Amino acid sequence: MKCLIIYIVLALSFSKEEYFKVISSKELSTVNTMLTQLEKEKEGSDKKAYKGALLMKKAGFQKTPKDKLEVFKQGRIQLENEIGLNSKSTEYRFLRLIIQENAPKLVKYQGNISEDVSWIKKHYSSLNAEVKNAIISYAKTSINLKL
Repeated sequence: MKCLIIYIVLALSFSKEEYFKVISSKELSTVNTMLTQLEKEKEGSDKKAYKGALLMKKAGFQKTPKDKLEVFKQGRIQLENEIGLNSKSTEYRFLRLIIQENAPKLVKYQGNISEDVSWIKKHYSSLNAEVKNAIISYAKTSINLKL
């Protein structure tokens, strides 16, 4: 039932607030539902960055190490490409921070944590309310990000 409600909400329009709930979810179905919603969005950097982070999240639900690594790599490439094209995007750096703090050490994707924490703190005030709220919520459990 919970997944049906999330699906109905997401079917109406993409919500960053809902996205940040999904990225912290422990259910594959919610991740898949959000990926489906993102596919309906117009092409652009936001879509690619958010999809990349979700793919990395989805990698943790895959059954074989090969599949996990393949899906993670696909998401990593998408997110890193968008950060490369939009290096001043605090939002994209926040997505990367979430993934890097929670990625297994085996994938060696922890290299930007300090840089991203500093950037987020410095540019926090310029963010919209949805992203600020997500950062506040995430900071409560983050190892590195303390506001």
